[in-house]
Amino acid sequence: MSRTVGIAVTGATKRAMSTSGKTINAGELFVSSDLSKRYAQFRPKLPVEHVNTIVELLGRKPGVWVDVGCGPGTSTQQIVGHADTIVGVDISETQVEVARQTHQHPSLSFVQGTCDKLPAEDCSVDVITAVQAAHYFDLPAFFKEVDRVLKPGGVVGLVSINLPACLDSVTMDTARLCMFDLVNQYGSPNKVRLLFENYKNLVVPYPTRKDHMVDIFTTWTLDDYVDVCMTYSTIDRMIKRKGLTIKQGRDFYVQLLREGGMTELDSKSVYTWSHSCALVTASKPCRNG
Repeated sequence: MSRTVGIAVTGATKRAMSTSGKTINAGELFVSSDLSKRYAQFRPKLPVEHVNTIVELLGRKPGVWVDVGCGPGTSTQQIVGHADTIVGVDISETQVEVARQTHQHPSLSFVQGTCDKLPAEDCSVDVITAVQAAHYFDLPAFFKEVDRVLKPGGVVGLVSINLPACLDSVTMDTARLCMFDLVNQYGSPNKVRLLFENYKNLVVPYPTRKDHMVDIFTTWTLDDYVDVCMTYSTIDRMIKRKGLTIKQGRDFYVQLLREGGMTELDSKSVYTWSHSCALVTASKPCRNG
C-alpha cells in the first residue's frame, strides 16, 4: 500500500447499507472478480469537470482525498494529480483487489472499509467523495463519519450518474424504461430513486450545499449498452435469483428489450447516449472558538 498521511488503515466487516426502505447486504454487491472487471471496463468515469469543481470549492490542492464506494477504482483514478494522497475505500474485497491491480500510482491506495467506519483519523481529510454509491449508504451514519474525519472547511462531494438515455432512437430509449421495471422487481426503488432524481432529494447536513450538473455523451452500439447494463447491481441480482449464467442473463435482458419495442435495425446501429451526471457538494463549517 502507498504511503498515507493521516490515514489509519483498519479492517472492516461487510455490513448492510440502507437509506430507507429495504435493507441491502452490501457484501453481496459486486462480489465476483468477473463483475468487478466488467464494472471497471464499462462504467462511465467521474467527469474531470466535477473533480475541478471540488478542488475549486476547497480553494487549495487537497492533501488527503478519500473516495468512498470506489469499486474497481475507475473514478478514483480520475483524481490522480489533483491531491497528494488518494485513498479509495470499498466494502467489496474483490473490487478493491481489481482496483489495486488496475490502478497504480505513488499517491494512490485502496483499502477495504465501510461508509460508517472510514480508515482515517479525526479531522485529517480534505475531501470525501462517493461516486454512484451514496444512495446505497446508511446516510446518517455516513455523514456522522464524514463530519468526524473532514477538516474544517473540507468538502464532501456526492456524484450520481443517471441511466443512459438514447438521443436518436425512440425505440432504443425504451431500454431505460426496461431498466426502471427491473429495478422495481430486483433492485431497491427507494434507494435508486435518489439516483434517478440526480440526488436532488438527498439531504446533506451542511448548509453550504451546491448542486452541479454535466452531461456525459457516449457513442454505443446495442452490445455496448447491454455490456454497461450487465454491470448494474439490479441485473446482477436478477441473474443470481434466476440462477442464470452471465450469458443467459445477457440473453434474457436482450429479449426484454425486444419485447419493449427494440427492432433488428436498432440492434445493428450506433447511437449517441447521454448520462446526466450530478454533483452535490457541501463544506464542513469552520467553527470558531
